[in-house]
Amino acid sequence: MKIILAFLLSAFFCVNTSFATTPVYRLHLANEPGGLDPNKQKTTGSSYVLGNIYRNIFSFDDNKGLIPDLGESCKRDKKSNLTCTLKKDLKWSDDSEITSADFLRTYKKMLAPKNTAPRADLLFKIKNAEGIYKGQLPLESLGVSAPDKRTLKFEFSSSAPDFEYNLANFQLAPTKEDLSAFTGPYKIKEWKKGQKIILEPNSFYHSGHAKRPLVEILFIEEDTVALQLYEKNELQFLRRLPTLFIPTFKTRKDFYWYPVTRLDYLGFGPELKNEEDVRKALTYSLNYVELQKIFSSEGRPGCVGLPDSWFPTKAPCYDFDLKKIPTLKSSRTYTLMFSALGGEDHKRATEWLQNQWNKNAGVKTQLEVKENKIFLRTLQQNPPAIFRKGVAPDRPTCLSALETFAPQSPENYLKLQAEEYNKILATLAKTNKVAEQKKFCLAGVDYLMKNHLLIPMGAIHFSILAKTNFVGWKLNQMNQLDLSDLHPTP
Repeated sequence: MKIILAFLLSAFFCVNTSFATTPVYRLHLANEPGGLDPNKQKTTGSSYVLGNIYRNIFSFDDNKGLIPDLGESCKRDKKSNLTCTLKKDLKWSDDSEITSADFLRTYKKMLAPKNTAPRADLLFKIKNAEGIYKGQLPLESLGVSAPDKRTLKFEFSSSAPDFEYNLANFQLAPTKEDLSAFTGPYKIKEWKKGQKIILEPNSFYHSGHAKRPLVEILFIEEDTVALQLYEKNELQFLRRLPTLFIPTFKTRKDFYWYPVTRLDYLGFGPELKNEEDVRKALTYSLNYVELQKIFSSEGRPGCVGLPDSWFPTKAPCYDFDLKKIPTLKSSRTYTLMFSALGGEDHKRATEWLQNQWNKNAGVKTQLEVKENKIFLRTLQQNPPAIFRKGVAPDRPTCLSALETFAPQSPENYLKLQAEEYNKILATLAKTNKVAEQKKFCLAGVDYLMKNHLLIPMGAIHFSILAKTNFVGWKLNQMNQLDLSDLHPTP
């Protein structure tokens, strides 16, 4: 039924685009956004939309690092507090002025207990922020002030050496109370529920290419259907090429490998908390090299997917080793759960895992696929024995990746509460020396792996197809798609 619907949509596009007078750039998302308020987003799944209609003080570039966006500059004082200056003459898409008060109002909105903003934790390093969120302190005590229209001052309650990266996150971008205007290179033109969102250029955005096209973002759940539409020239950007097609497509001029900073892993729930022998059996019974070949993967599963440059040497790895598999007393069947958002590749991978565990360790599993919202709710409330989770760190730092499993993190589905691990995080947060950062990055990963708390799925590279009749799009290691310079090929 989904394929039939997709081809009906395809026919619709063919009929209508022939009369178009304005160039249109089409891409797709696996799921429709739940809303357009970036401050209420729990994950970055809608970032391709929200990251282009909302912008923050900085943007992040793989080569240049943090670059000014709505901000002009940010500076630390001797106490490591931060003062940021906005650019002059900033405008919302409705031609009204963007001021520091808009940022402050947004922070207070996210921290107000009644709003239960899912990523308010991005602000917790600010003085009193966490206490406000928990209803223990008044909003007026927040350690952020806006002394004039262009200035924001941040006072921190603890070490926050990489907080500036949060100021490149669309989830902390300033919003109007009624969401009636936008700060990014695009604004919403139309939202056809169940079909697509149409974006049009925001002429009041302070930079970007003058000939940005209309952008249509279609909602297509199945990757193979999206590929069919791409091959029929009804999509200009394919965000995920199914791995089965990589060997055939990787020599084409429109094929791109994009390394992304992720910590994807197989996690173990409470059922296996006191069953380290089972966790060891699951860990060492996987032929990781075989899995890498099956999926034409650039990164080897079993290795931590974080950049090698974050460690003293290379990122740590598990190896396939039948000698390390303990003899198990229990013959229980365990549930392996994963999100439908991963598409056909995750389904194939979990079937391979199921076969490997049964063949090499005698461990039986049953597979359960859940719609992503239900999957995340299950992980929060009652995690299964085994689950496959993708993690996109908020910041391109090891601290951000390891904080995934901090006690206060909403992503801590391992339910990890370990004093030793927390001490490693605290030390990593305080040091500014690169060698020390690498040392404690390794210590944190070693803790997770030596205790067999997870199985890392290796470095992740996105396989992307992009038509050559448009240029100027940028995709960074944080999987943030920037369309501010998008334009037709001259």
